[in-house]
Amino acid sequence: MNIISAKGNNIRGFTLLELMMVLAIAAILVGWGFPSLIQSIKNNAVASQSMSLMAMLNFTKSEAIRRNTDVTIVLNARAGGWDAYVDDPNNETDVEGCIPGQLRCTENEGALLTAATTEVTFNNRGYIRGIDDPWAPETIFLQHEQCAGLNQRTRIDITPTGQISSCSLACGSTAACP
Repeated sequence: MNIISAKGNNIRGFTLLELMMVLAIAAILVGWGFPSLIQSIKNNAVASQSMSLMAMLNFTKSEAIRRNTDVTIVLNARAGGWDAYVDDPNNETDVEGCIPGQLRCTENEGALLTAATTEVTFNNRGYIRGIDDPWAPETIFLQHEQCAGLNQRTRIDITPTGQISSCSLACGSTAACP
């Protein structure tokens, strides 16, 4: 660590061996932490898109109650992402970024959407089922397109009475929410 110069003065510095040891330890720490950073980015992407979808579902429900009529959210799964929009029952709204006749719309990349249905309609009481419809919930899954860990898949359940809930799952899981 100390080098003696020709004049006999001590010069402080690092030896090449000490520098290489510090760089090796830093490389190990970065290599160890980088995969968890990638997992966190994927988890956050799915979580934010799940919140976006739940917000649209809640908006659809509240609009149905406010307008005292049926309001439908349309879900579109596509390669590399998903889209959704809320139909305007009066076909009058012209919202920036949406085509006329849509109350709200969204386009998302990086998460895949799977649902048993492509539409969810809320009635004027906030229910998703009429009297003559089967009394069964709707389930929607969002999963990161490169899913490889826990919390990269979200299950969204909508009960027949319009209650919306979600939970995070492992990739490919279809387990019920706790």
